Amino acid sequence: MSLSIPNYRILEKLGTGASSTLFHISSLQGYKHYTVKYIKVHTPEDMKFLDQLKDEHTTGTSVDHPIVRRVFELRYVRRRLRIQAALLFMEYVEGMAMNSSDYAYPMVDTLEFFARAAEGIGAIHEAGFVHADLKPGNLLITPQHRVKVIDLGQSCPINTAKSRVQGTIHYMAPEQAACKVVDARTDVFGLGATLYRVVTGATIATEMNRSLGVHAPGLLGMRMDELETAHEVDLPQSVERLIAECCAKDPADRPKDMAEFAEHARMARAILLTRGNAAANQATFASDPTTPT
Repeated sequence: MSLSIPNYRILEKLGTGASSTLFHISSLQGYKHYTVKYIKVHTPEDMKFLDQLKDEHTTGTSVDHPIVRRVFELRYVRRRLRIQAALLFMEYVEGMAMNSSDYAYPMVDTLEFFARAAEGIGAIHEAGFVHADLKPGNLLITPQHRVKVIDLGQSCPINTAKSRVQGTIHYMAPEQAACKVVDARTDVFGLGATLYRVVTGATIATEMNRSLGVHAPGLLGMRMDELETAHEVDLPQSVERLIAECCAKDPADRPKDMAEFAEHARMARAILLTRGNAAANQATFASDPTTPT
């Protein structure tokens, strides 16, 4: 089935996932631009992908925060009353994912990006959901140096347990890997593991990846650079402490919520700026962490 959306023009294909394809579209007049996530439903097995799209729509339409990509409408394509495909209309965000080889912001900027991302994720929690799939590819940096949290496809209600393991192994908290109850601290772990990846280029050991070899089925389709294991990296002590706190095995030992994560990230940033870290001299943001987003 070729994609055709009445009254809209397909501008470009943005990427593909395990079950979906993303497109940049605009109204025929060109006034409004959207990102559309498109999935096909061929077999009963594909219904789980449709359920994920429904979850993303439910979570996304419950959150209104400038850091979180907005979600608008879920449409179904039916034939003889059977759903053949579905399209999720979302805010179009021009930006570079943090897993891009072109990402080259200094440490102090990265810490501010993560503090701001935490504010957006906190809004997801306040709406009653957990993101549950935080990773560098789901944090975008716009040309205006703003961060956007995207991809709510693995989200779930807060303080609940998933029936099966979902997420990305290198960023998954132990309780998520064990299908136990997840809460704000589950995303704290994911954001801390993401920070580690962005500032070191390696992945921190998690309950999932420490027991898997490079030929494990769970790693199929991953790039070799994503299979690197953690190694010795000379991180500033304040940043190393932040990551260690966030990625503690016991949720009780982590920052309790995203507000606390943001506070600790900005404290680490302030220490770097105070000490005249060389990277701080190249900072995009002013030393005042309240720079508008």
